[in-house]
Parts: sequence; C-alpha cells; structure tokens
Amino acid sequence: MEDTQDKDIDELEQEGYRIIDVIAGDVKPTQEIQYIIDKISEEKRGTFYSDLLYNLTSERFPEKEAKELWQEILRHKYIVSEALKRNVGVRVAALDYLENIKKIIQAPKIIDETEFRETLKLAEFDSLTGVLNRRAFIRALLQEIQNASQNKQKFSIMMIDLDGFKKLNDKEGHSAGDLILQEFALILKSNLRKGDIIGRYGGDEFIVCLPKTDKYEAKKVGEKIRSVVEREFKSIEITVSIGIAEYPSEGTLGNILISNADEALYRAKEFGKNKVVYFKPVEIIYRTDNPEITQVSCVGDFNRWNRKLGEMSYSQETKEWVFNINLKPGVYRYKFLLNGTTWIPDPNATEDMDDSFGGRCSILRVDLE
Repeated sequence: MEDTQDKDIDELEQEGYRIIDVIAGDVKPTQEIQYIIDKISEEKRGTFYSDLLYNLTSERFPEKEAKELWQEILRHKYIVSEALKRNVGVRVAALDYLENIKKIIQAPKIIDETEFRETLKLAEFDSLTGVLNRRAFIRALLQEIQNASQNKQKFSIMMIDLDGFKKLNDKEGHSAGDLILQEFALILKSNLRKGDIIGRYGGDEFIVCLPKTDKYEAKKVGEKIRSVVEREFKSIEITVSIGIAEYPSEGTLGNILISNADEALYRAKEFGKNKVVYFKPVEIIYRTDNPEITQVSCVGDFNRWNRKLGEMSYSQETKEWVFNINLKPGVYRYKFLLNGTTWIPDPNATEDMDDSFGGRCSILRVDLE
C-alpha cells in the first residue's frame, strides 16, 4: 500500500487501480482500494470531483460544477441501466450524458488508451522540459485559487527567469540552450514538493505554484533553488532571478498574481540579478492629537497618488492613523492628505525631497532584505 501514497486518481488508474469504477459502484472495493479512495477524497477535497471528470473527459471543471455533473452522470447511469436491464459502465454513461444530453462535449473520438494518454500529455506538457505548458499551468493556477478560497488558505507563486541565458544561447547555440532548460527543469522537480505545480511560461521563464505556502516560506524555497542553480551552473555563469506573489494578499485573480510576481522578478533583476524578491509588509503611521482631523490618506507612488486607495484607519487607543501595504523593494515618495484638503510630508520620515510644487514629500525605502 505504501507505493500508492500521494498518488492522484490518474496515476492510480494507470497502475490498474479501478478507482473511478469503484466510486461509481461498478466494482466492489477491496479494503486497500477503499482506504486509498478515503485518503484521496480527504486530501483532495477541493478538486476530488474535478479530478474524476478530468480523468474521464480530459476537461477541467470547477469543483462545484464537477460534483453536480458527477451526481447527474450517476443518475443517468442508473436510468439507462434500468432501461437496458444491464449495468452500463460509468464511462459509457458519462460519454452519453455529456455529449447527448448536456452537450458539453462534441464529436468524441474513441482511441486507444495509450494513444489517448500520449495525446493528453502533449496537450498539457512542454515537450522540451516535461513541465506543464503555459495554458495547462494557468488552468491549474485557477483551480488552486478556487481551492484556497474555499479552504481559506494562502499559496504563493514564483516567476523564475534564467540570468545570462540569452548570452549563452547566442554564443553556444540553441542545442546548448535547450540542454540548460532541461537541466533547470530537473533542478525544479528535485527541489520542490510532489504537490507543487511547475510550468514553463515561455522561453527561459518558468512559473511555480506552491500550495499552502505563504510568501515567507516561498522565499526560503526560492533561495534554495537560487543557491542550487548558482552552484550547478557556476561554470557557465547562469543564475536565476525569482519574483514571488502571495494569494490573497498580492492578488485574488490569476492574472493579477502573475503580474505581481513578474513585477517582483524584474525588481530582482534591477537589484543585480541572482536575487529572490517578494512583497514586504509596510506599516506607515501618522500620529496626532488634533481632534479636528477626521480623515487621513497616505498617498504616493505605491498607490498612484490615489487618496481612496490610501485611506488610513484610526485607533482611538493609540491616537494613530495607520496604513498597511505590501511593497516590492524600492524607493517611494509619499505624503499625507488631511481632511481631503491639506498635504503634508510624514513628520516621522527620515528623508524627504522637493515635490516640484513648492512643498516637500517623504521618502520611503523598502530594502531587499
């Protein structure tokens, strides 16, 4: 039974375990199979039914919709079996229901299972590196967002770029470049967990999703990968720059998370490459005893000088106005806006500069470490 630990439905089906047939009631489960199913249903609560239908149809449905479809398929299976006076397998029932009744799939082609799995692999994986292609990764990321939202969990994504790759590729040729990409993909696979999701985003840019991992733990993972690459590729002067974004603090949508991770990546390059950058939590405080001040905003480069995005919260206990934001390393200008009319620099800031309008604005420095 140990060999089946941490495997998903697809892997177990390939090994001959008739997981789907058992769940559908077509095959009586052994004690071992029942244990495996109970374990999978517990560990994959956010994707269990989605995984079932994906194995049957190669289409990925949101978990809620997948559960409803699975229950409808079982009802259809029962009705057809009763009408034909014999058991109709779940695969036949699923095909009939999804094609002829729900009209979700069209013109299905029956092919050999081995050919099907090879075709599916080509559609999902990058042929050079063996990791997910961009389209498949984004689909997996959207599923992870749904899971994290339902379970109130954090996760992080890492955008990774190979420093010096273009120079080597131009000098040594594409064959040498392809070999480096393959070796780097192996480094990722050997230094990440089984449940982590690896994709090739394009060219020498890779993207990784780390489920149930906040940005601080993701930073440690990124540093480990950076260190391994620095050591293994030292002779060819290849390093990696890594940008990290965390769900939900740096985005609740896939495109926003990717965009923020990309911003952090390029900030890593601006800081000299071979760096791991994440958005750091920053707290800005304005203290006042003046009862006439009823509204304070902190506005600056980090929120496009938008007063609504910079609204500060007031603490009666400490008499402080507080503004919290996650920022990538860099230098930012900002001011306080009092009661919507009066602009002042931060009295507690250690640096300020001319704002080009006859006043001063404060300087905030967010360090790399």
